[in-house]
Amino acid sequence: MTDTATAKPAPAAIMFSGGTDSTLAAALMLEEGRDVHLLTFNPGFVLFIGNSRYNAGRLKEVYGDHRVTHAIMNNVANTKEILWNEIKHDLKEFGFNMNALVCLGCRMAMHTGAVIYCLENGIPYLVDGSIADQSTIPEQLQSTLERHREFYRETFGMHHRSPIYDEARSDNRLAQMGMEDQRDLKKQFILFDTQGTCPLGVTADVYARMFYKWMYKTRETDAKTYGQAKYPLMVETVEKHFNTRGEDFKDYVNQLKELKGLEDGH
Repeated sequence: MTDTATAKPAPAAIMFSGGTDSTLAAALMLEEGRDVHLLTFNPGFVLFIGNSRYNAGRLKEVYGDHRVTHAIMNNVANTKEILWNEIKHDLKEFGFNMNALVCLGCRMAMHTGAVIYCLENGIPYLVDGSIADQSTIPEQLQSTLERHREFYRETFGMHHRSPIYDEARSDNRLAQMGMEDQRDLKKQFILFDTQGTCPLGVTADVYARMFYKWMYKTRETDAKTYGQAKYPLMVETVEKHFNTRGEDFKDYVNQLKELKGLEDGH
């Protein structure tokens, strides 16, 4: 029988851009005693994605190389399936608001890649650096994250966490933890020292801050409608990945649920 009082906590996969938010989320998981897998996804249009290696390296220096795995992963195929395949329909339905919703589609494509990675590697926790200060973009709305948590738990046996959602200054907190040598990194815009630059993300941020943030009901409704339309595509993509190997992804889901149950002492 597993001694849950002394067993090592289950590992966590981090949606890792290399910025201060995802780095702080990773550091907190390491502080909990979890090994972390930093997943940096390239959808095909992010520039300077190799910048993510800087804070991945800092995490390895502070917490131990053996506890931190970093992978830069090609996510073009998943992005095509989730974000681009129905773009004409999405543009017709959401119009100019797709300027912001594009980030939700891209994030869900990244989550699709992360789900596959977690199922294959027995990782029950998917963690991101979402924060309330960026909730003008639908991908980081509290309601969006809550829907993700319910869907991922029920469909994939995974537990989605956003441990720094109420943290306003992750850069300064990392400096206090000895992770960063300088403060005010969050004041950078467009070109970053520690993460890639997404041309679509810049447009989305500007549109969201200038217009979308004031459309409270529309933003919530759009995020729900768009996100729920993409969930079946995520399942199809994950299922297709395992089917090509003659496997059923649900077998992996059951394994993750067992891992989580062991950690909870059930």
